Amino acid sequence: MKSSFSTHFLYKHGDSLLASFVGFILIYVFARHGGIGISPDSVAYMSTARNFADGDGFVLFDGKPLVAFPLFYPLFLASVMTITQLDILSCAPLLNGIMFALVIFLSGILMSKFTAQSRVYKIVLLTVITLSPALIEIYSMLWSETLFILLTLVFFLSLRFYLVKLNISSLILSAVVVAMAFDTRFVGITLVATGFILIVLNKETSWKTKFFHSAIFSFTSCSLVAINLIRNAVDSEHLTGPRQKGITPLSDNIAYSARIFSEWSSLKGVNYILEIALCVGVMLFFAWLLYLNWGKEGKYKTYENVVIVFFIVYVSFIIITSTISRYEQINNRLLSPAFLPFIWGMSHKIPSLIKRVKQKKYQWQLSIVFAIVYGLICIGYFSINADNYSFMKDSGIPGYTEDTWKESPTIRFLKQNTTYFHPDSMVYSNHNQAVYLYTNYAVDMLPEKAYKSDVKMFMDESPIILIWFNLEPNSDLLSLQDIMRRKNMEVLHEFADGVIYKLTNIQAKKKHKHKKRYRFNLLSQKVTKETLYTE
Repeated sequence: MKSSFSTHFLYKHGDSLLASFVGFILIYVFARHGGIGISPDSVAYMSTARNFADGDGFVLFDGKPLVAFPLFYPLFLASVMTITQLDILSCAPLLNGIMFALVIFLSGILMSKFTAQSRVYKIVLLTVITLSPALIEIYSMLWSETLFILLTLVFFLSLRFYLVKLNISSLILSAVVVAMAFDTRFVGITLVATGFILIVLNKETSWKTKFFHSAIFSFTSCSLVAINLIRNAVDSEHLTGPRQKGITPLSDNIAYSARIFSEWSSLKGVNYILEIALCVGVMLFFAWLLYLNWGKEGKYKTYENVVIVFFIVYVSFIIITSTISRYEQINNRLLSPAFLPFIWGMSHKIPSLIKRVKQKKYQWQLSIVFAIVYGLICIGYFSINADNYSFMKDSGIPGYTEDTWKESPTIRFLKQNTTYFHPDSMVYSNHNQAVYLYTNYAVDMLPEKAYKSDVKMFMDESPIILIWFNLEPNSDLLSLQDIMRRKNMEVLHEFADGVIYKLTNIQAKKKHKHKKRYRFNLLSQKVTKETLYTE
């Protein structure tokens, strides 16, 4: 019995297992030189996980409560640390490799249940997913998107299960998955919206059932993040951290999104107008697919329909909120949860389209066309991965674990001289995350120009030690020129990649007193009034 089950499982999912193994190896290979990639956000997640595992609560390396990001991902990392008894920096390559393998495997499970069954299509898409630079970039970094994408796939599986069963237990299961995803990334509200839309628009249920089920789903899926926000309100003056008003026009955000779609398709060189047209065209195409599925019996509850709704909701949310609120420019990281729905939505009709062609000759011709497209995409992916690996194999994944940072003379000096980390000292840096990562000491981040109160506080303090790195400048922070106008800057130590300054306030000049005197002008024969200035 066991043998027959194993044989059946391997026959049905052996391709997914093989692709998962390849994906795991790819992450291991990319992270082999310097470890997992670390960004400023990664340091926030990692330090919070360490502090929580040590019993200090959800606080950052500087002792401040974590409010800019939800708490579930640091909790997840802390749990991994507790189970493995390893620091997250040590086990992150293994963890991310496993999560990437699970994403590939669950993708295979999901595709095997598509309406148009095709083993060839499944193998082709598994290859695209495994080799995709879009996902390899994400799983090469210590980012919350790694867990969020995995939970998104579990949500697709669980929500479709609910749409088939329409019972409370399957509904709650799906809502619990969404709750974890929502508290992993605040953009998880798109999963809440996706589930709500599919519950309300379902023609097979009465309005009473729609109302009851949507209420249970919404309440359960928002429960964890609601607790998170209440905690933030108690511990901080911000619910989700300070947010700046958006400065990027809607048209630019549409163009940036299209640029990412082009990269996912291995296309380049599209101009601005065509980018906008491409993004609008993709969104209209997905809306058309949703319309077709909603109108046809049995199509509404398919996996394809679930991922189509999520794609429309997610991409629309990112574009709109990036216009209203200031994010980093829309990039692969922001849109990465939509990558799998994108390739599925764009391609899932291909097997049925080929089968509709009655003559074998035309079937082969159409298959060859799609095979050429597939080959070009894989060649593009392979080329990108090869270029990235040629760099990373010698210097590491870009970020704070890259050799440039590991071999930094400034970092080396700080590790050997801890006198600048005295508790009573005021120490700032333009890369305080790197200082913490390599010295385990917390220093303050230079304030951002947009926050006037923080800038004023910084300018009023004196004396200040400033650890300035010449690497990877951040234009949002105060520059050396900004500081120089308000403070005296004494160079304490200078290195090839940075400088340690002592900053003191410029002494204000004394106000000049003035007095008047009268003088008789011999030429004009008049008395003139003259103002004298004396300090």
